[in-house]
Amino acid sequence: MGKKSRNNNDKDYYFDLGIRELDSGNFDKAIHAFEKAIQKNPNDPRLYNNLGIAYELIQDYEKARSAYEKAIEINPENSSILSNLAGLSLLEGKPQDAALLYDSAISADPLYVEPYMNIARMFIEMRGFSSAEPYVRKVLEIEHDNAEALNLLGVITSVTKRSEEAVKHFQDAIKSDANQYSLFSNLGAALQKIGDKKRAVLAFEKSFELNPNNFSIMNNLGVLYRETGNFDKAKYFFYRAIKFYPENPFPYLNIAELYIEIEEYDSALDNLKKYSSLVPLDMDNLFKTCGIARMANRLADVTEEMQSFLKESDSFDPHVKTVKKWLKTVKSK
Repeated sequence: MGKKSRNNNDKDYYFDLGIRELDSGNFDKAIHAFEKAIQKNPNDPRLYNNLGIAYELIQDYEKARSAYEKAIEINPENSSILSNLAGLSLLEGKPQDAALLYDSAISADPLYVEPYMNIARMFIEMRGFSSAEPYVRKVLEIEHDNAEALNLLGVITSVTKRSEEAVKHFQDAIKSDANQYSLFSNLGAALQKIGDKKRAVLAFEKSFELNPNNFSIMNNLGVLYRETGNFDKAKYFFYRAIKFYPENPFPYLNIAELYIEIEEYDSALDNLKKYSSLVPLDMDNLFKTCGIARMANRLADVTEEMQSFLKESDSFDPHVKTVKKWLKTVKSK
């Protein structure tokens, strides 16, 4: 008693089966189940919508579109189906079509927040922040404590140089959901922009607590601790970033700046050399490396980098002349 019928003559049997297979990641089986369901109920838009989702997940966009369009033909005012077709249009590289479909989804159900969020994300991805903002604000009219919308509004206001407003939006997002590391990270970045480094550190530390292996968090904490004079903590985070992301050049550069500040030129040179090996054509830092090599009395250590630059650069590069002159100076010493 109480168990759902598993009789395949039940009109919803194959639909329910398809949903279970879809949720389990068995997309081919889900497609088979939805197609069976369509044979029994050819006028049910839910079946075509979920069939479209399954085809989209296996990246058969042509069949996904056909299924979504059939669902819309049956129920042209269904906001969820319109939103799904809009998302597919984005995957197909048709943002204008997607925007029109999202607007249609909004018209069909003005209180359904997903189309507002999706079109806002689309505009943010395209760096159309002024276009995204009204949609995000509309979500917050409907759901004033929507953490994702508050976060997006924080991103928009931060990028458009309204960092103090961004701080408030990120704080409100955290009140709604205090378990997302990205909210604390975004708050830290906004606080950093307005010069509130002390609170920025606290925000990034909370973000680090939630996601201790995130590169951006570790690197930002290293920079903040260096700027506030806590060199031991800065070293900890830079070296942790290097440990987990040894091919990322920026922690080497940042810790080199720290060692320059405390006049440990040997350590600065070692890290600048590692940075230069990962970003060989960054001439500003290559010449900085040479300057630090002089201060560490290790000029010979950087001739290889300079010679590599000459081999890899275009002969018309204006830096070539400078590098050749520098190498002559080193050889004459």
